[in-house]
Amino acid sequence: MPIKGYSKEGLSKILLEYCEHQKEIQSVLDCTIYQRLIHVKPFVEALGINGTPSRIKNLDSKFIHNYVLKTAPQFSRKYQKEFLCSLRSFFKFLTFKGYSEKNLLDAVPKIPTWQLSEVPRGIKWDDVQKLLSAPRLNTQHGRRNYAILLIMATYGVRFAQASRLKLKDIHWKQERIFFASCKLGRPLNFPLYENVAIAIIDYIKNGRPQSDLPNLFLQRGNPAKPLSHGFHSTLKLYFKRVGIESNTMGFHSIRHAFATKLMNEDTPLKSISDILGHTSIKSTLCYTKVDEKRLRTFCREWPEVTL
Repeated sequence: MPIKGYSKEGLSKILLEYCEHQKEIQSVLDCTIYQRLIHVKPFVEALGINGTPSRIKNLDSKFIHNYVLKTAPQFSRKYQKEFLCSLRSFFKFLTFKGYSEKNLLDAVPKIPTWQLSEVPRGIKWDDVQKLLSAPRLNTQHGRRNYAILLIMATYGVRFAQASRLKLKDIHWKQERIFFASCKLGRPLNFPLYENVAIAIIDYIKNGRPQSDLPNLFLQRGNPAKPLSHGFHSTLKLYFKRVGIESNTMGFHSIRHAFATKLMNEDTPLKSISDILGHTSIKSTLCYTKVDEKRLRTFCREWPEVTL
């Protein structure tokens, strides 16, 4: 049972069973299993020889507690929550399969997270424009990658929405482009702008492998296959190539820059929420923290302070 982003050869026996349990018993989506594996796989590897079905029964609460306290600080508050949820799902699996008779869930410390407790992390809009100059347009991969980045920068969609576009999602005669819903958000429908259309056509004619697959963007191979998570390492290379220094080098930094740009242009919050495909305006409220123009109106002079 392959999970997008992982091959069977890259997973141990117990992780393969965990993936099968998630998919077959709990009906968890592949993308969610992938996110959980990001955290569960290093944990199992840290167990060493005790990370096998026959020996994992020796797993104790002290090891779990120490591992969490050592690992969690490297994540933001948001991803600390994801990290802990992933571990808990793995411990529930161990209990379900009979690999552990202990209540391992109590060993996972609780880390409180508060809504809107963090400032959105992204890059400047000028850096997004630099990023668009990184792909080499004289190569097949470069044409593909440029088209994906341009779509993300133009419409503010997530990488998953851009990379998973189908050929049928582009309505040439109507000059529209459609994006499937992602993370329980709304499906999106935008005008097909000329620069985006030119980039897509250039890729189809000069970069896309011959294939009957419905996906627009493909990964070269024999046969070709849909684009995988391996594109993330390419994005980091692009950041370095154009000299962008940032603590965040992920695709979401582009979406954050897009939303921040809309805020700076005085776009109504409800309109930004609709453009981003949020089902609730609460998901968009975090961007008010980077609205410097409006935040400055709350500043007041301190008469007793002399500068």
